[in-house]
Amino acid sequence: MDDTISIAMSTKENMTSQRGMLKSIHSRVNTLANRFPTINNLIQRINLRKRRDSLILGTVVGVCTILLLLYAFH
Repeated sequence: MDDTISIAMSTKENMTSQRGMLKSIHSRVNTLANRFPTINNLIQRINLRKRRDSLILGTVVGVCTILLLLYAFH
């Protein structure tokens, strides 16, 4: 039981340190984006593409699921 608790505590500490590191990286990227409008524009384009790709992938998975269910119950 003590081993499980110690593993959980060390995992929590590692996750907390990773969160702090990611916050630092995020703030640095935001600082650069605000300082250089070209970088800000590039980051916005990347985020738009990621969002678009997620929507397309979700639509394809949904359509394939519906077709598979129609095929299975037909």
